Amino acid sequence: MRILNGKVAVVTGGATGIGKAMALALAGEGMAVAIASTNFERLEAAATEIRAAGGAVATYVCDVTDRGAVRNLAASVTRDLGAPDLVCANAGVTTFGPFLDHADADWDWVIDVVLRGVTNCVQAFYPLLAEKRAGHLMITGSQTAYCPDWVLQHGPYVAAKGAVHALALALRAEAAELGVEVSLLVPAATRTDVSLSARSRPGRYGSGLVGQVRMREDAPKMLDQYPMFIEAEEAARRAIHGVKTNAAITVTHPGMKPLVDDYLERIAAAYDLAANYDPLP
Repeated sequence: MRILNGKVAVVTGGATGIGKAMALALAGEGMAVAIASTNFERLEAAATEIRAAGGAVATYVCDVTDRGAVRNLAASVTRDLGAPDLVCANAGVTTFGPFLDHADADWDWVIDVVLRGVTNCVQAFYPLLAEKRAGHLMITGSQTAYCPDWVLQHGPYVAAKGAVHALALALRAEAAELGVEVSLLVPAATRTDVSLSARSRPGRYGSGLVGQVRMREDAPKMLDQYPMFIEAEEAARRAIHGVKTNAAITVTHPGMKPLVDDYLERIAAAYDLAANYDPLP
């Protein structure tokens, strides 16, 4: 999808963070951008910023955990702006704290937003792209899914993002047969409002878990050249380059490779062990 000008983009989680940065950048490319979020005020603030930069934007209050609401979003965008050409399934939330401190509602909330929010977008938007045999679906994953024991006390989020990664690559292979591009965005530490996720937590999920994440003890030694945080705008630039080049996977932090190598080496070692399996008598 090398040409973006004149086309229509949808960004869930588009009011803040990487989503807002992507919406701004896509509008700057000449796309009409639909941004969706659960909060009207944050949506309008983001839209004001996009319009001030000369972009075309429409706002939609939408909870991605609500399958019907996401289907209504797809219908509304098509009615207001035209059939979408680029869909960024980006909405995400998280909790912080040990597994033992997570209640059922914590798991439900994170999985409903991070995983089911993506599947709801796939169910609502993928058929529209497949019908016209064109377009791009970018799914936002997380570096934590490639290094699941790098950041600890982040459990439901890591689990849900791992599923999202598998979904994106499985869908890419099938969608290509229909002329639709699917890609995976893998951001690592980015300056966003994700630590404020609890402000968007609906009452049906109860109160939020209060805690913090921590890094695996040996992780810093493996990341000497790694800038811990980048701005959301840098993540957005990399994401859009990935869309334009139809990259299967776009990462935001090349310095994370040592941790990925470590993870893959541990997986490979398990296969070597299995090849040399010799049960005790």
